[in-house]
Amino acid sequence: MKQIILIDPGHGGKDPGAVANGLHEADINLAVAGFLAIALREAGAAPLLTRSRDTIMTLGRRASIEHALKPGLFISLHCNAATNPQAHGIEIYTSPGQTKADAAGTAIFEAIREAFPQANYRTDPSDGDPDKEERFFVLTMTLCPAVLLEMGFLTNAAEADWLSRRETQMQMAAAIAKGILSWKETTPWI
Repeated sequence: MKQIILIDPGHGGKDPGAVANGLHEADINLAVAGFLAIALREAGAAPLLTRSRDTIMTLGRRASIEHALKPGLFISLHCNAATNPQAHGIEIYTSPGQTKADAAGTAIFEAIREAFPQANYRTDPSDGDPDKEERFFVLTMTLCPAVLLEMGFLTNAAEADWLSRRETQMQMAAAIAKGILSWKETTPWI
């Protein structure tokens, strides 16, 4: 049986996430998640989504789905926002400390950087890898390795325009899939 990869498009329904430059974060997250599911399925993986349409989904419900499905990886997709419209860049997060998610986060980060070499990357290399560490609910309340990706800032006009493009969304999904699959090749699944 194939190991499940659980894709979590952040926000949804009454919670649009970041709203800026005419875009809703929840819509971008869902679009990339759909393309990611297709890319993973075409590569022979077993992707599932916490939500497949614009519905509200609590953080607790997201963790409950992960607990029930017991995936090999949980990846939460997001877009960032800041009061400073100049803030920009891609970030990847795992929970604090050295965990199984660190290798997954690094593999995904490297694949995205390869796909988008001109993009800005916001990292924390202090512990030897590019991920930032935070106690986000979906990173600490899930049981499997969990990664949260901030694909760029919707409050930055250039990144908002870039993220709104179908081509970017498809390329981002392909890069994420490549990273997940390269991690899967070197990591024993739970």
